[in-house]
Amino acid sequence: MTSYTVPQGANAVARLAEPAGITVRAEISRPHRHRDGWQFELSPLDRSRTGRLSAFMSDGFARQIEDASGMLFHAEDLIGQHQVMLTISMDALLGLTARIIGLDRGILVEAWNRQDAALEAALIAEGVWQAQRALPRPQRLRRVLLIEPHSGARTGAIGGILSRWADLGMIALIRWSVAFEEPGSLEVLQQTLEAAADQVEWGTADVLIVDRGPGYAFRALSDPALVRRLCQFPVPILTLQGGHPNLLDRLAWHAFETTEAMEAALTDILREEVRPAGRERFDAIVRELERIAVTAAMARSGALYD
Repeated sequence: MTSYTVPQGANAVARLAEPAGITVRAEISRPHRHRDGWQFELSPLDRSRTGRLSAFMSDGFARQIEDASGMLFHAEDLIGQHQVMLTISMDALLGLTARIIGLDRGILVEAWNRQDAALEAALIAEGVWQAQRALPRPQRLRRVLLIEPHSGARTGAIGGILSRWADLGMIALIRWSVAFEEPGSLEVLQQTLEAAADQVEWGTADVLIVDRGPGYAFRALSDPALVRRLCQFPVPILTLQGGHPNLLDRLAWHAFETTEAMEAALTDILREEVRPAGRERFDAIVRELERIAVTAAMARSGALYD
């Protein structure tokens, strides 16, 4: 909850008053919009006790949660048994009501973990979850697909490395930017994944790299339909782990803890791609092609004098 401090010796009457609040643990259910916020029903954990309490959360407090934690607030994430801080008041329409003034981020994380675990178990039972891990190791790195965070400028470390390789002609890089934590991100991700699949089908691709960038809540990446498509994506998915582990990290062909680790793995693929022919052979081929080109150009130009 918020606490206020005042200069020493200030008149106590002039101080801002903030309700102390009480902490309760209850079963939270039935979220729905009410006025300028959300209303929930709180029930006692002891089933032998009766009664129900209406709890209200303002939109302003929901935005504070988002600003402080970097995650989007979804009312359904509060469903279940949680500990919250409340102030109690009488409402003309609702009677005895409570206003939620304190919330532990762990409440949302617990809800996310339950949802993710249930989806993962369902996909394992269907035999879909293991599809990415069953793909063979990439043998070359010529066409790379990159999904990166949308931040107005492409400053991601792995994106910068891949851009340099593309500028040098080492790889062909196809990239998309996504605002992972913004409203509508799920639809954008679905469209992006469709475009990436088209690249694999019509233009070939060797890997799909997903860089979520800084942030915390990437709930669009736990959408059941999207997760299924990611599991069944036809080329290996490489990802950089985020601040909070999610389904993408667990289903991907490989999830790297750092950019350096991913760069090392990609470099190994490039090194193995060059090794079969050998550097000396490549250099000899280049020299011979250059000689043939010069000879052909001289033959086309002909002699200047008879």
